[in-house]
Amino acid sequence: MNDIISISQLSHTKSNDSRALEFEFLNNFESIHTRKSYKRDIVAFLSFFKEVLKFNQLIDCKRLHIVAYKEFLVNSELAPKTINRRLSSISSYFQFLMEKGFLETNPALGIRRPKQVVMNETNDLTDEEVIRLFHTINTKATRLHKAVLVTFFTTGIRKSELINIKLSDFQSIDGDMTLKVRAKGGKQLTKYLISECCEAIQDYINEMETQKREIHPNDWLFQPSKNPKSPGQLDRPLAASSVDYIFKKYCKMADISKKVSPHSARATYIGSSLDGGADLLRVSKDVGHSSVKTTEEYNKRKNTLRDSPARSLGFVKKQE
Repeated sequence: MNDIISISQLSHTKSNDSRALEFEFLNNFESIHTRKSYKRDIVAFLSFFKEVLKFNQLIDCKRLHIVAYKEFLVNSELAPKTINRRLSSISSYFQFLMEKGFLETNPALGIRRPKQVVMNETNDLTDEEVIRLFHTINTKATRLHKAVLVTFFTTGIRKSELINIKLSDFQSIDGDMTLKVRAKGGKQLTKYLISECCEAIQDYINEMETQKREIHPNDWLFQPSKNPKSPGQLDRPLAASSVDYIFKKYCKMADISKKVSPHSARATYIGSSLDGGADLLRVSKDVGHSSVKTTEEYNKRKNTLRDSPARSLGFVKKQE
């Protein structure tokens, strides 16, 4: 099932039209990972709708069918976060079809979502661990790896956000170096960069130039050093798996034995800045949370660039 529109058997939709509709729906999302996730979620629901519920046309889809699918996902013992994402994908898909005039209502609206529990046990590092990690990075990391890791810990951005940064997003505003970040939910964030982060990124850019790999404004900022499948195609963003590898490699080298992932840096940024005296609301807005409750759930310990939580990071202060 490769076509999320045509298999729904929408009336009066030709095959060429269905491909155009699929392109329009999926390419409204900037991240290729988001597109793949939405398509996978929608195809899974359409399979259930057709093979389990025995319906072929989405015009027949009712609220009770979405509820049945939710129960199916719950009984499959999927995590609440996964179930919520799938329901969100389906709702977005129906909303799109409704706006295009194929459906009169969105049957997924108002469906109750399972409550999510944020697991915090392995999600952050202490200031002392970050200092140890930074020492390891400074002495053993390549310039690319150092730039990636320092950016993670001093901005609190997500892995998907880091991967999608372009060189043009690295810019000066009123004398402060910043990163423009396309965040979750379509939000646009301006992240203040401390001097250590600026230097790490600039050193990496300079090294790329010496390797005859000049990065142009519309190019991805963080690019792979090699591509086994296509050696000549290096002008591309880092793969998510590569970012995971970089993160875990240096944490292991720094003798950090707890379970970690790139998201650990985000939790560390939030916890360390709050411990350093940053205001909860400012931190919440800085990291792109829709609610301070989300920020509080990490529970680890002025919206201008001058008030950025990055200025309050405890592990930076302890090195000064």
